Amino acid sequence: MIRTSVGVVCLAAVAVTLGAGCPMEFPKPPFDVSGTYDGVWNGSSTDQKQQVIGCPLAMTLTQNLNAGYPADHAVSGTVVIDYSCIELPEWADEPLPTTLNVGGILEDNGKLTLLTGGCDTAICVVLSLAGQGEDAGDDGLMDAYGGTWALTILLAGVEPFGINGTFDVAVAES
Repeated sequence: MIRTSVGVVCLAAVAVTLGAGCPMEFPKPPFDVSGTYDGVWNGSSTDQKQQVIGCPLAMTLTQNLNAGYPADHAVSGTVVIDYSCIELPEWADEPLPTTLNVGGILEDNGKLTLLTGGCDTAICVVLSLAGQGEDAGDDGLMDAYGGTWALTILLAGVEPFGINGTFDVAVAES
């Protein structure tokens, strides 16, 4: 009988606590990343034979701040990687810029990680960008984003290769 009474009292205490409502405060994103960004990427090939400095990089990112938590921290968009500054042999055609769809997460501290990738039967391509966003104007909008990036290509029967390095972009002038 005493066990039953203790159990009923505990159950009643839990019901009262839950019934009174514990307002749960979820964190809000530190800023809105939605916008168009221009900048540069720097890097080196994985075999360290090619150094690249100042290649054009563009991003268009979107974020739904009206979504509930954690979806309000989700980011999607496109990244355009331009290879025009890479020195190629005379016989090679200049590669066209690559546009990749990305998705990722904005952390509460402003760190933004974007990823994309895909494979078919003979090749895989993976892009990762990780860096710090900044709201320099304290207007709730991301003004700049910079960090490290890697573009890795995996071909069947070949050692993985690609380019990795740093990037910096800022909100594009309208």
